[in-house]
Amino acid sequence: MTFAELLTRLGGMGRFQVTYVAALALPLLMLASHNLLQNFTAGVPEHRCRPRPGADNGTAGIPPLRVTSPADGRCRRYVEPQWHLLEANGTVAARNGSEEAPTEPCRDGWTYQEGVFAHTIVTEWDLVCESKTLRQAAQSIYMAGILLGSCLFGILSDKFGRRALLIWCYLQLGVTGTCTALAPSFAIYCLCRCLAGLAMSGVSLNSASLCEPAGPGVRLRAVVGTVNGYCYTLGQFVLAAAAFGLPRWRWLQLAVSLPFYLFFLYSWYAGGPGVRAPPPGPPLVRGGSRAPGRLGPWRGCNPPPRPQVLRGVGPVAGDFGETRPGPRGAPQSRLGQREEGRRR
Repeated sequence: MTFAELLTRLGGMGRFQVTYVAALALPLLMLASHNLLQNFTAGVPEHRCRPRPGADNGTAGIPPLRVTSPADGRCRRYVEPQWHLLEANGTVAARNGSEEAPTEPCRDGWTYQEGVFAHTIVTEWDLVCESKTLRQAAQSIYMAGILLGSCLFGILSDKFGRRALLIWCYLQLGVTGTCTALAPSFAIYCLCRCLAGLAMSGVSLNSASLCEPAGPGVRLRAVVGTVNGYCYTLGQFVLAAAAFGLPRWRWLQLAVSLPFYLFFLYSWYAGGPGVRAPPPGPPLVRGGSRAPGRLGPWRGCNPPPRPQVLRGVGPVAGDFGETRPGPRGAPQSRLGQREEGRRR
């Protein structure tokens, strides 16, 4: 009898299995948030070069951008402000001449337009123009962490157990997400994102593996897989709603990371997803009681594991499997024959 057949005979999908799947599927809501998070935290707003110090020409306030930057002046600015562009009767020739005015890179930073992406890592660390490739590099480092975690946590799960690694990944994802929200520099931000990618792989792999014993049949396993997929899809809507309510990237990063502390706590204290082995029984039972004289070399040690239930029709060779007809016509194992001989 296989494990799936045993679950089917015991009742199939019950309240325990439903709770079990829900405990594994709930963290998947936030996995999509971390995978797609940089679409919001690394948005690029409209920007122009910041004017040079003292370019106000004695006037109050900051000069208009068209005086200090060309029309496409996202990455260049005029060496000298072109004040003649503010004249109401400025000639077309003067305006055309301003296009030939010398320009320079944005050495004093950029000014960003207030809007949807007013507070992102781009505005925090000026990831535009010559530094715009760093924005894609941050996401690439995160994906590299996912790739490395797929190889690393697969091996560690086989060695230390999937439940233990899943609980650890919940904690690691919460801690690294919090550190990302508090990162003081872009380098630390990338490092924390890489470690978060490692934990992402651990959660994905171990959640999928631990869902296997939840459904005793192919149909129920397909339902469990579909539920997990819907949870991941629903997590994308959760991210969009959170990004709409939290325009600042640090608060958004923190909001999608804090729930993993909750997942860690209920997995740790409530037993978490996993199957615990039953305690080992006595090595030999005679007349309803233990037989201490039959312990032999196992005295003072853990008893040997119980024989596994094998699926098959014919007899299994060995002391516990090979059968012979008993004195009353019933099949009897070799061990039973020895006991019968001692009784006589």
